[in-house]
Amino acid sequence: MSSYGVISSISIPILISIILKSIITYIIGLCIIIINILLIASLTRIKRLRTTQNLLLINVCCACIYFSLSCIVSVSLTMCILNTKNINSYLCQFIGFLVISSTHSVMLSYTLVTFIRFLTIIYPFNRKITKIHYIKNCLISKWILAIFLPGISLILPNQQIIFQSKAKICTINQQSPLLFIYFCTGYIIPFVLISLMNLVTYLNVTYSRQIPFLSRMKQCRLNRRKRRNLRLLRQFSFFTIIFLLGWTPFIIIEIFDKEGKLPDIFYLFTLILPLICILIDSTAILYWNKTIHHQIQLWWQSLIKKRPQIINHERNNYTTNHDSFSIDRNANMSSV
Repeated sequence: MSSYGVISSISIPILISIILKSIITYIIGLCIIIINILLIASLTRIKRLRTTQNLLLINVCCACIYFSLSCIVSVSLTMCILNTKNINSYLCQFIGFLVISSTHSVMLSYTLVTFIRFLTIIYPFNRKITKIHYIKNCLISKWILAIFLPGISLILPNQQIIFQSKAKICTINQQSPLLFIYFCTGYIIPFVLISLMNLVTYLNVTYSRQIPFLSRMKQCRLNRRKRRNLRLLRQFSFFTIIFLLGWTPFIIIEIFDKEGKLPDIFYLFTLILPLICILIDSTAILYWNKTIHHQIQLWWQSLIKKRPQIINHERNNYTTNHDSFSIDRNANMSSV
């Protein structure tokens, strides 16, 4: 099998649409990367936020950065293919693997956060759940799954990832059985698990009774912790729903339009929706966490005021040196 393929020429309107989509993808992807880098910097530098459970939030930020980078690389490969008219099948398979892996990474990150919050509410006195060793093992398992599941497409004998002529990206072949498998592992199963855990958590917090042989202070502290975890679960449910809404149009088109009857425009611009949803999720994390939001504002203010402070410092030094020179000169004149 040859490692190179050739594509036919495309019309001017489709080429303009691809260029416009690429520019939008670059802008949104860079915004996502910047926001999540700021979130990671805040979570690691603010002392009160250095908790074991915030490792899960750092993991979500890393997954969003991974997804943005994979989309940017995929769009860059598309522009290169359209420029050279040649398709490197091995490179196409690898880029398609990155996109599928990053998608699984984001969904599994949301599922893991929901799972840990679910356990802390169902078993509030089990300290093993919040230990750093337990959370690290969960994170390692999640990244192994996010890489192993899409990696199956690389080891199968037939070419599972191809350059889609309609979507103009390297993705799973519409005739491949892996399309439905990845649809389940990266879309249906995480959504069902998150919905069930949120439902059980909501019922547990809403209809929770007092635990016998527990003091009133500890009971109030326990209820406060449950309400806080429930609020966090609702937030990550919002993130999951937004991300699913972003992928739903393209997945529906991939599954039901196997004959390619829909216009190319539908394929091109439904691929921008996942990036827009990730941007909404990252901005929502930044907005809802007041400590991180305040820290980023302080960094921005210090960045703006840094140069005027340096200028004022130089002026003060000049004034001080001028005054000392005047005093020394007056002292010399008096001695004469």
